[in-house]
Amino acid sequence: MTDETATTRTPKYVQLAQHLYDTMISVGQPHELLPTERDLQQAHGVSRDTVRRAIALLSQKQLVYNVQGSGTYIAAQNSTVKSPSLVSFTEDIEARGMTPATTTLSCHMVPAPTAAQRDLGLEADSKVIKIVRLRWANGAPIALETAHFIPEAFSRVEPEFSTSLDSQLASSGYRIERATQRISATNLTAAEAEQLALPQGAAALVVERVGFTRAGQAIETTRALYRADRYDFELDLARP
Repeated sequence: MTDETATTRTPKYVQLAQHLYDTMISVGQPHELLPTERDLQQAHGVSRDTVRRAIALLSQKQLVYNVQGSGTYIAAQNSTVKSPSLVSFTEDIEARGMTPATTTLSCHMVPAPTAAQRDLGLEADSKVIKIVRLRWANGAPIALETAHFIPEAFSRVEPEFSTSLDSQLASSGYRIERATQRISATNLTAAEAEQLALPQGAAALVVERVGFTRAGQAIETTRALYRADRYDFELDLARP
């Protein structure tokens, strides 16, 4: 079979997807905007359906992602860390070879939600410090994090968002030494997707954590939504 025969038997959208990967995606930068469907249609002399199927194939392979109303972008390839050790977000992202950053969206004292009461062992009328943060890696949003802390954790220090909260907690005598963590999957709401620059309904990893002091006191409960196209976990398992 000649190369020409093999090419003619390959669907046009697969050929186009391979061409886009070879000429744009493999040599482009993460989160770089690709040409519009119309531009691709005209540049390659194919139908709009062919372009859409090619983009869908690339998206299925997690090579591109779409932002509604904005366009199609080159996806960043996931970096994986095998060790399930207790580390901060900053330490985690740096270990993956990326540059971390954080934007604090809100910080308030609020009545403790039912889940926080359960996780932190609080009474029904208790209050907690709620902090909502948008986490970044290499200049792109990677996680939307909502944390609840017992007020005593910051009794000797005001939350200072230019430095790590973990280090501030340690300086106030509430260092997190142990945590339980649960990972599940979800689809993003419109508001969540907007923060993470993804379309509504996009897949995300839910990472729920409860942090404990050395004495066993629960002081923090966090629910973070991680972009499934940019973040993953890998664990080493062994028989007991």
